Amino acid sequence: MIGYIITGHGHFASGILSALELIMGKQEDLMTVDFPETDTKTEIENNLKQAISTLSHCDSIVVFCDLLSGTPFNTAIMEAMNNDKIQVVYGTNLGMLMEMVMMRMQKASQEEIVNKAIETGKNGIGKFEVVQDDDDTDW
Repeated sequence: MIGYIITGHGHFASGILSALELIMGKQEDLMTVDFPETDTKTEIENNLKQAISTLSHCDSIVVFCDLLSGTPFNTAIMEAMNNDKIQVVYGTNLGMLMEMVMMRMQKASQEEIVNKAIETGKNGIGKFEVVQDDDDTDW
């Protein structure tokens, strides 16, 4: 099994997990590491290490971060640089996590999951536009 950790600023991690589990149900081997404004860099480092330790029974771990270069991301990449079982993805969104949960259930590899996470994240961003039909006027 591949372990997942979600981390980010404020209560991003626990908030997005709440939405994910509302849609997909309770998740196994998925941890969250929030970074509320009252926490220090040392606290997030300790909390992330604890989550990694909790998932040490997993074959590998993917850490999903809210954004590039923030403290949660920087903390995660430091762990990944010292542990080849860990890969880090940033720009996490709900659609990405839903897809990753399904892929994990299908026994996809860590590399497949990371690559698909990036693709799904990019494809999940867009702008809704109303298309007007020029032939459908009432005048």
